[in-house]
Amino acid sequence: MVKVLLVISLSGALGLLVSIIFAFLIVLSNSFFRYGTFRFFNEMVVLSLGIFGWYYVKSNVINFIFLIVLSTLYHLYRIIRDIYSIDARFRTLVLALGNDRFEYASFSLKRVRRRIFGTFFKYLVILIASYSISQSLHPLIVGGISLFVGVVLIALRLD
Repeated sequence: MVKVLLVISLSGALGLLVSIIFAFLIVLSNSFFRYGTFRFFNEMVVLSLGIFGWYYVKSNVINFIFLIVLSTLYHLYRIIRDIYSIDARFRTLVLALGNDRFEYASFSLKRVRRRIFGTFFKYLVILIASYSISQSLHPLIVGGISLFVGVVLIALRLD
C-alpha cells in the first residue's frame, strides 16, 4: 500500500507541476484558450479511468505514465477554468494599469493557489478510492457506472 501511495503522490505532484507550467504559458499567450474539451476530466470520469488503469495496466512504468497524463489533464482543466472564471474586465484592468502579461499570469496563478492545492488533494483521494475499488469484487461495473455518470454530467453541463 505504501508503494501505491508513493506512485499516486509522485504522479499527482509531477502532473500538477506540468499543468501549472502549461497553465502559465496559456495565460501568458495572447489568444483565448478554449478549454471545453478538457471538461471530460471531471471527478467521475477520472475515478473511472483510474479504476480501469489500476485494473488493466499491470506494468508499473506504464501505469505511472498513465497517472501522470491523467493528473496533468485533470489539473490543467481545473486551473484554467479557475483562472478564466475571473472576470474579463479584471484582466483588462490589470493589463491597462501597465502590468505585462508575465505579471498577470503569475498574479492569476497566485490568486488561485488555494484551489490548486485543494484540487491536488481531491485528485489524491480520487486515485486512492480508484485503487481500492479496482481491488474489489466488481471493479469494471463500478468503473462503467462512474464513466456513464461522468459523461452524463458533461452532457448536462453540471460540471
